[in-house]
Amino acid sequence: MLRFAIRAVRARALSYVPSAAVVLVGAALLTAFGALYETGTSATGHDHTTLTLLPLILGGWTLAIVAYGIVSTVALSIQQRERETALLRTIAATPGQVRRGLIAEVLVVAAPAVLGGLLPGLLIGRGILAALSAFGAVGPVSAHTGWRSMVVGTVTALGAALAAAIVASRRAARISPVRALAAAGDAPARTVLGKPRAVAALALFSVGLVMGVTTLFMPDGPLLSSTAGPGGVAAAVGLALVCPVVARSSRLLAVLARGAGRLGARNMAARATATAAVISPLVLLVGIAAGTLYMQSTEDSLGETGSDASRIAPVNYLVVLMITAFALIAAGNALIAATRHRGPELRLLRLVGATRGQVLRMIAFESTVSAVLALLLGTVAAAVMAVPYSVVRIGSPVPAGSPWIYAGTSAAVLIISVAVAVGTATRLTRLPSAHSHG
Repeated sequence: MLRFAIRAVRARALSYVPSAAVVLVGAALLTAFGALYETGTSATGHDHTTLTLLPLILGGWTLAIVAYGIVSTVALSIQQRERETALLRTIAATPGQVRRGLIAEVLVVAAPAVLGGLLPGLLIGRGILAALSAFGAVGPVSAHTGWRSMVVGTVTALGAALAAAIVASRRAARISPVRALAAAGDAPARTVLGKPRAVAALALFSVGLVMGVTTLFMPDGPLLSSTAGPGGVAAAVGLALVCPVVARSSRLLAVLARGAGRLGARNMAARATATAAVISPLVLLVGIAAGTLYMQSTEDSLGETGSDASRIAPVNYLVVLMITAFALIAAGNALIAATRHRGPELRLLRLVGATRGQVLRMIAFESTVSAVLALLLGTVAAAVMAVPYSVVRIGSPVPAGSPWIYAGTSAAVLIISVAVAVGTATRLTRLPSAHSHG
């Protein structure tokens, strides 16, 4: 089975690049926080408190985001191979063989990616430690990293990839060969949001709301962000899980849109699962980036120079930048994978007479709508995080900080969505249309 998996990965190496990139970057981030925490366990006094509390809070956010990013990316890559899976079933491959083969392929891709992320992760951890020391948040502490730091990144990243492979391969192995060969590659409308996913979404969003409300009754102090931050993350992941339903609802836009826009709206609804894989990392990006930045800008508005919060502020911005970069990588890779998978469809549109401009306008419409939907859901998650924190810290539900924070986050989401999707589609549609042969 392992030999077959290695050959399969070699044959479609390009299609596994997005998954490998997300796993590598995710493992690096988790290893960095593991290294920071391990250093903190060797420190004493104030340094011990700061270096253990910071990775537990910020690292917990990162853990949720990285795990979800890996799961959604790996699941998308398996889902896009349903027709190939169906072909294996028609030549007498059992569901068990299909599942084991897919899981083995994911592990063949994920294991080297995780190993590749360990050294960068240790370097990132040392960089964060140096920044903390430079800004006076901790003293001149020496980095202490060992096998525990590496285990954090390795186990979590591999575990997330393995979990995604197990869940996605079960669906791929159960599907009827005849139905899979004839299907468009997406789930039927009635199964776009299964019961386990719906329960998980409701549970996580409810946990996020409870933690947000809990923040309102907490004493003002350094532990305030320990409920507001994780609450926003839980709400963001819960909202990301319902993205298939949100994507399916885009069919309502077909009534209002015209031309390429109408076709794009119908495509989004018909390919709800693949569309959701693009929207969900963007929801996390908006929720975490906007929420955390407004929490920090609210803190900065108090002007408490010399406090722990002010000294750690630059590091918070650095961590938000890293998490945002990971979300952008996950979203960009999902966009590339989803668009490349539609290559035959886009080329067929060209061959039946659609101009290149019409095809690209359809893709631009889809990616713009996806970005707007992500902004709406992400804004809710950011509010769960920032509003209670702001009420406690400054007595106002409106966080302190420039509106350009939200505008910049929104612009980043729109730009990455449209640029990546349209750029990929541009390369896929470089062939003459049917009209050029007349």
